Amino acid sequence: MKFLRTKTIRNAFSLFTFLGLLSLSAPTFSQSEYKLGHKFNGLSWLEFMNKAEQKFNVHFYFAPQSIPDLKIQVKKDSVSLEEVLKNHFEPHNIKFSIDQSGNVFLIKDHLVVTQLPDNFFQIPKLTTNKKESVVEEERELFLKTSEEYIAQSYKIGDLNYASTKKTAIISGYIKNAKTNEAVVGASIIQNDKGSGIASNDDGYFSFEINKGKHFLTVKSLNSIEKIIEVEVFSDGNLNLLLDDKIFLLEDVVISAQSYSKVKGTQMGLEKLPIIMVKKIPLVFGESDVLKVALLLPGIQSVGEGSSGFNVRGSPTDQNIFYLNNIPIYNTSHVAGFFSAFNSDAIDEFSLYKNNVPIKYGGRLASVFDIKSKQGSMNKTKVNGGIGLITGRLLAEGPIKKDKSSYMLAFRSTYSDWLLKMVDDKEISKSKVKFADLIANFKFHLDETNHLSLFSYVSNDAMNLISKTKYDYQNYGASIIWNHYFKNNHDFELSFVHSAYLFNEENSEIESFAYQHQNKIKHTELKANYNLNLNEKHQLMLGGNAVLYQLDKGNPRPLNDNSKFMSITLGQEKGLESALYISDEWEISPNLTINGGLRYNHYSYLGPQKVYQYLEDFPKSEATIQDTLFYKNNENIKSYQGLDFRLAANYKIKDGPSFKIAYNRLHQYMYILTNTVAIAPNYKWKLTDSNTKPIIGDQFSIGIFSDLFAYRYEVSMEAYYKKVQNLVELKNGASLFLNEFVERSTLQGKLDAYGFEFMLKKNTGKTTGWINYTYSNTSVLIDSKFREDRINFGKPFPSNYDKPHSINMVVNRDFSKRFSMSANFVYSTGRPITYPTSIYYINGVKHLNYSARNAYRIPDYIRLDLSFSLKGNLKKRKISHSFWSFSIYNLLGRKNAYSVYFVKEAEQIKGYKFSVFGAPIYSLTYNFKLGNYDN
Repeated sequence: MKFLRTKTIRNAFSLFTFLGLLSLSAPTFSQSEYKLGHKFNGLSWLEFMNKAEQKFNVHFYFAPQSIPDLKIQVKKDSVSLEEVLKNHFEPHNIKFSIDQSGNVFLIKDHLVVTQLPDNFFQIPKLTTNKKESVVEEERELFLKTSEEYIAQSYKIGDLNYASTKKTAIISGYIKNAKTNEAVVGASIIQNDKGSGIASNDDGYFSFEINKGKHFLTVKSLNSIEKIIEVEVFSDGNLNLLLDDKIFLLEDVVISAQSYSKVKGTQMGLEKLPIIMVKKIPLVFGESDVLKVALLLPGIQSVGEGSSGFNVRGSPTDQNIFYLNNIPIYNTSHVAGFFSAFNSDAIDEFSLYKNNVPIKYGGRLASVFDIKSKQGSMNKTKVNGGIGLITGRLLAEGPIKKDKSSYMLAFRSTYSDWLLKMVDDKEISKSKVKFADLIANFKFHLDETNHLSLFSYVSNDAMNLISKTKYDYQNYGASIIWNHYFKNNHDFELSFVHSAYLFNEENSEIESFAYQHQNKIKHTELKANYNLNLNEKHQLMLGGNAVLYQLDKGNPRPLNDNSKFMSITLGQEKGLESALYISDEWEISPNLTINGGLRYNHYSYLGPQKVYQYLEDFPKSEATIQDTLFYKNNENIKSYQGLDFRLAANYKIKDGPSFKIAYNRLHQYMYILTNTVAIAPNYKWKLTDSNTKPIIGDQFSIGIFSDLFAYRYEVSMEAYYKKVQNLVELKNGASLFLNEFVERSTLQGKLDAYGFEFMLKKNTGKTTGWINYTYSNTSVLIDSKFREDRINFGKPFPSNYDKPHSINMVVNRDFSKRFSMSANFVYSTGRPITYPTSIYYINGVKHLNYSARNAYRIPDYIRLDLSFSLKGNLKKRKISHSFWSFSIYNLLGRKNAYSVYFVKEAEQIKGYKFSVFGAPIYSLTYNFKLGNYDN
């Protein structure tokens, strides 16, 4: 059965509509030619279709996913084909039409009837050596649609292989026909079952199939779909090449969704394509995946120019960021104005804020998993951009064609010229610079073994008003080996090393000038084994071990004039290891469940001097009971726990899905900070014998649906989160040069609950989303001792509690060259503690403050706008470029970052501090060397 098919008849009809070929009525046909009998009774749809095509020389055109799983019933002889189709498909809202040439069209919801050219359905006769030229000829002969499919035949396995086994394993790679690069997330669907499997990051796939003949549909975003015929005799390989989509008509927009919230059990997962990230207007015109994440539901920041974010009411240190398996401990440049991730070098990112996959551990709130681009294995490419204060360059290409590749991305800033324009002489003398470098090398050792070498380096240097100097670096490397088994399983082994170093020189008080360096190292070995037992049952198991090494530094005098006294803050070491297993099982077409267990063990290691305090008493110098000394790598204190994952998805056929999830996680390190925002000089602290691990439980329930043929996506989630042993600072405590952290911190509870709504438009010239989040986060620190209470032992809003938040993003493509993007942000002001009165003790004036976080700063409102103009899209040019112009804070609103109070003439006056109190204009020139691929 080799014939020309379109992906969906809806797309073909849309093309004809644009060409003005619509007619008012359907063509007539002779029903006497298509009479069915008992031989058609009880057949599946695929069997019925094949039999009808062979007997009557008709051809069926339809979208495979739109046809329900049904049995054809023919109760009597001499029944017309029209009557059978009407009886079986009208209850499912599927319309059909039969033309004079015997072409049968089936489409769900809406059918447009068209008068087609007489020769449109002629079957091209393809030969092996002239296939490409014939296809080009057909493109000219027929309507220039961008989607054509030829059912090619493949024989898989050994015809003479003797086995009683009824099934076989098909495995192979899906690659781009032009560049030979792996096609990630391509789906292979068995047309007779309506189910399939997706290719992984290397384009590899493997699945089990019954022996015999089958039709498979292979499709991917930005690639032409293929319908192929396979005849399976035994286990074998199937390597496929997909062609790029060719956009030949000005008014046609072709789109696809690689991820749908309706499918699967995962909740709280957010994914965005990088192409959308680059459209959204941001400060200084720099594309930034972290800033875009703040436009998603349930994610908040304490303000502009701050690093990190708060997810569903949790503090910033309960998030972890991975870049190709490397944990990045400082995710910002210039103290939060830019993220540490170069968007040009990023392929995809996933944000898990609930029901975190079992292979991740160590953080309670979220996992930000970023994958970098893989270099082209076919040809060399160069692209980059030049903005007002930053520049970037990316190069990629083959090391050995079709076998190995490289990708190098560099970004830097030249912002000092901007600071020199500030009237304030002190500020004009400041210097700020940053740079980052990403290198990714990929090697295809053979068909089943791939090796990746990845490294990342970033550096920031800031000299603020010549009084404070910050110099900090991230660096890391990962080695990842992937092995693919022919029995549909895969194994990944990775070794990772990451480090964050921070150096500070402070001369604000000349006689107290000091310098201080601290660093954290993370070394990890991780193994994952995925077993796809069948297309409805997947098992994953693995384990990891992480060695944490913290050097809190030795603060010392900056120069000979300083009277600063040197101090040794010491080092810490901890080992966290885990074993985990998870199982996802599609019990029925409507119900899928997922469960997982993760056993984790943590050891706090020497060398260390440890103070033991009287039990159930406040920790202070007066309550020290004993002092213990431990040798190198000696176990000081161990903790262990069991993490749970449990989720279920009940999906109504052709309707919404209902999900429920629960997870428990343990966290063995946290950040010490006395500010609401994460500054570069924050310090990590390991759980020790005086601090218990932080434990979090989260329950969630949600409804998810795709609307209007997947053009819209709507989701609603409600959650409740409970955290034990949350670490908070005591009232008035200082962390500066603090040797005894346990005496300055307390542990308590955090309760958070909320509701998230999101409506997203995925296709068309106008895309984007709008979301609303309601949340409530409170902290309780109580004790029988007054000094170990906060807010008198009563619950208080957390520093990052923002009850209401609205985000709206709109992208509009006016043409292939000109586009516009806008986003609007609103959120409730964060909590703050105000001075409320003055009182005197022995004639000395004192301020009296309100309850903890009893007030709020003003609400936050911002509107941003950007425009993009591309050069001409001629295919063969030396370079292609486009200009991007953006306006951040278009309304010029002076949003308060904080409110502070100053004593002036015996009065206490309050002031609002704003980071950006006026519109910020940016202009960026982007370029790409070589032909225009898309």
